[in-house]
Amino acid sequence: MNSQYFHRLEDALGDLTTDPATAADPIKRKFLFDGQDLSCNVNILQDNADVIHIQPDHDEVVLVLQGECGFRVGEETRRVKAGDLMFIPRDTVHGPIVDSGRVALLSVFAPFFDRAKTNIRWSRDAFS
Repeated sequence: MNSQYFHRLEDALGDLTTDPATAADPIKRKFLFDGQDLSCNVNILQDNADVIHIQPDHDEVVLVLQGECGFRVGEETRRVKAGDLMFIPRDTVHGPIVDSGRVALLSVFAPFFDRAKTNIRWSRDAFS
């Protein structure tokens, strides 16, 4: 079923091939769709280290597909689980806090996430 227009999330999660542009990032992403104005990816996290970050130029919507974790948006942190949806305005500190198990997320970025550019500032780099 995978094509330019259709993806089965189950297949995407089972075959999470990391996009080379994000291979060095704490969050590995598999991009599913790129449009003129948005990009969509899935990622799987397991007992990760610090993945708190900022995207100065992108708004993001995140849907928890599997698992449960803490999730920070700005100064607020909540426990989220499969089915929960979060909105992250551009230039807002955010990220999952995975304390155990596996968490799968679907992210939609607007505008288009140009992987040839540096789009994310990580807390590990002191948001430099």
